[in-house]
Amino acid sequence: MKFILIVFTLFSCNNISRQNDSRKVSTELLDTIKSVPAKIITTPVLFETAFIKGTTQRVNNTTLNLYGITIGKIKVVSGHLIACDPLHIDEYGIPFTQVFPTGEFPVQLSIARSNDEGLIAFARIKFSEEPVQKWQFALLKGQEPLPVGGADIHGFGVDGSVGIFVDKEAIKFLDNEALTNMDTELYKEMDKHYHKTWRYAIYNFGQHNLASFTTGFGDGRYATYIGFDANGKPCRLLADFGLFDWRKK
Repeated sequence: MKFILIVFTLFSCNNISRQNDSRKVSTELLDTIKSVPAKIITTPVLFETAFIKGTTQRVNNTTLNLYGITIGKIKVVSGHLIACDPLHIDEYGIPFTQVFPTGEFPVQLSIARSNDEGLIAFARIKFSEEPVQKWQFALLKGQEPLPVGGADIHGFGVDGSVGIFVDKEAIKFLDNEALTNMDTELYKEMDKHYHKTWRYAIYNFGQHNLASFTTGFGDGRYATYIGFDANGKPCRLLADFGLFDWRKK
């Protein structure tokens, strides 16, 4: 996806930040990521450095400041994870073929800021502190592997400006109305964590939960990647919201 961060200067016109002017901006203390990876072994390095406070990216004539926050922990029961637009959970709520570790794992967001406004650049689940040895596309059944950094991507479509991570087993205990009706508790919970141009939630239901977050500039098709450690185990699941054009030309 071509990056058009010149739009950062036009935040006042952005439909995400202005879709509900009456929302109260959260004054919560964000859980900023302070630890720095011991080493970054593989490319793209941005997939890791974007979560480190002090990282900057120069785009056109704008310097963007990046930092990461932890928004809570997601419960992974079956190991079969889904990333999709919640409004289309019925059609696109399909788990990746990769089986992930089970347990509770931190969900982290990378925020790209210009002046006093920002957008979510990446969202990830961090399964371990192990460094990533290689990145691969997260695949659905029937999809063929693609080279990371190439012209084509595998990912999920968004037309409601929101994405989610959720375990396949959790879907069985969730009323779809909670996802497909933007007046329900999930979206009210996101409004509690509203920061002008982005918002998020860890939404709990019964013994399960999901992570929700706004997706960069909003609607689009966003790539999902799995980071593997030296033993071939998944240590990251990452969604890239297309703010940076890091791919090979």
